[in-house]
Amino acid sequence: MTYKKGKTVFGPVEHPWLDPLWRRILLVAFCAGWTGVEFVYGNSTWVFIAGAIALYAAWAYLVTYKGPDTPDRKTRPRMDEDEG
Repeated sequence: MTYKKGKTVFGPVEHPWLDPLWRRILLVAFCAGWTGVEFVYGNSTWVFIAGAIALYAAWAYLVTYKGPDTPDRKTRPRMDEDEG
């Protein structure tokens, strides 16, 4: 990931809306299903793009996601709190 003034470009992936496990599983399943649809229709470029998104989502939301009880959890700042 690239850094800009001490911040990552993507920022933290933790968000209160994604705290329930079923929402994160549904997000990853949707991305994997999208990859399958692109594979069935033979769009190889989109298979790789959607597959990369599905793999990143699985890693970020299922493997390394920090729940609300984790003390070192960082969430995205609100729009008015962000410095730029």
